[in-house]
Amino acid sequence: MRGRARAASSLAALCAVSLGCATALKEPRPLGDLAGLGPGNAPPADPVEIATLVSGAEALFAERDVDKAKTAVLMFLRAASADKAPIEALLGAVRAQVWLTDHETDPRARVQAAMAAVEAAQWCGRLAPLDPECDYWLGAALGVQARERPSTGLSALPKIEELFRRSAQALPTLDEAGPERALALLYVRAPGWPTGPGDPDLGLRHARTAVELRPDYPPNHLALAEALSATGDAGAGRLEYRRALDLARAMAARGDRDASEWAADAEKGLRDAGVE
Repeated sequence: MRGRARAASSLAALCAVSLGCATALKEPRPLGDLAGLGPGNAPPADPVEIATLVSGAEALFAERDVDKAKTAVLMFLRAASADKAPIEALLGAVRAQVWLTDHETDPRARVQAAMAAVEAAQWCGRLAPLDPECDYWLGAALGVQARERPSTGLSALPKIEELFRRSAQALPTLDEAGPERALALLYVRAPGWPTGPGDPDLGLRHARTAVELRPDYPPNHLALAEALSATGDAGAGRLEYRRALDLARAMAARGDRDASEWAADAEKGLRDAGVE
């Protein structure tokens, strides 16, 4: 713990002296602005519309189509801007924006989606400060923003770690053991001391926990495979990539719209490990 505290302070120092370091968190725009409300645009949602907007946005986003996901984001945010809107509206907007960051082909659109995800997640945390889902999705949003805008990475890493650790403690099964999976990948992929919190052995422990909590979810096995490979157990890593591939193919056959991407990730992991 003391080493991670030193790493966090070093990150702050590096950020202070680096000309290329940008602040990961800024004051978010008003929700109405995020939703595109105002003169000439859609009016604020009426409270009776909220449930219809959220369910319609969920249905659009479930199709995993870029244009439909963009429409879903606006519907989620319009619902979120209404009085007494459920926090699920903001969470839906963040989830869809994070997904768009991974699937937009235009680099500028990816950056915009990532930054908007961070803003919506900040509002989530302000409106529901004790909700572990807000912590988790702000961590995810900061992660994709750091990937698309590397200059924000130094200031984001300590916050991302804090958010994922907090959500793991409060609700470890969220998003199919998402907080544990996210911590695993953070520790495996982040630079180590003194630049960042990277610690592959710690990442392996979190990856094993994610698999224990949700053993049938392919991304957990993908995270474990990466952690095993990073800690020198390539053979066990290949077995986990194979498990992820088998699970993903079975889910794809049942119609899961995300499973084909997980299968592709597992196939790439096997190829990189020398398995045809």
